[in-house]
Amino acid sequence: MTTTAHYSIRHQLFDLPHLVPGKRQRHLKGVLLLMHQGAGLLQLGRHYYPLVEGEAAFLPADTLFAWHGFAHSRLSRVELSPRLNQPTSAGRLAPSPLLVAIAARLADWPGEQDWQGAHGRLCRILHDELQLQTLLPAASQPPLQKLVTANPTAFTLASAQEAEFRRRFGCDADSFRRQCALLLVLRDLAKSPNLEQLVQSHGFTSVPQFEQDCRHWLAHPCHRSGKTG
Repeated sequence: MTTTAHYSIRHQLFDLPHLVPGKRQRHLKGVLLLMHQGAGLLQLGRHYYPLVEGEAAFLPADTLFAWHGFAHSRLSRVELSPRLNQPTSAGRLAPSPLLVAIAARLADWPGEQDWQGAHGRLCRILHDELQLQTLLPAASQPPLQKLVTANPTAFTLASAQEAEFRRRFGCDADSFRRQCALLLVLRDLAKSPNLEQLVQSHGFTSVPQFEQDCRHWLAHPCHRSGKTG
């Protein structure tokens, strides 16, 4: 199969059965994240911004960020060479129907990812369509996402919001909060001398409950030295 490592545009699909914590790092290329299903958290600085089905974010080259993919989510990640025209600031966007359709076609691509063939042409069309999108500040979010950003592990919903949350995030609010709590514990594990105190500060009743959630949500068991950045 033809390699895509040195192409100026590279598409990857992440179809996640489990919570996959990310690690904060800088990337040499611009990165477009587009959600096909479920939800995840984009970590920029001290803030965690949720992305849900039908939403996207762009991170220019050299942006320090982490992407945390939640269980049962599906995400297109598109890397763009800095030689290509692209947005120069990080932000979120409401992708056009065409951009969503192209990303979905690439996500379900059945054959060889040939840069000189149809796959490469779709990647180039996706890049062209990205230039037409309106990029908004990361903090410019719909009300439900703002509520989550303000307190990812302990936000509360009115009864009228629960159905909307499940529809947009692909899970119930408690499942989302539990995964957020796991991420924060894993982030702080290496610098915390007291595991019991740490897990309780993030809403777990005990270390055994934390370990149970690790087994339920993560592909690999939690380790005391774990860290997500």
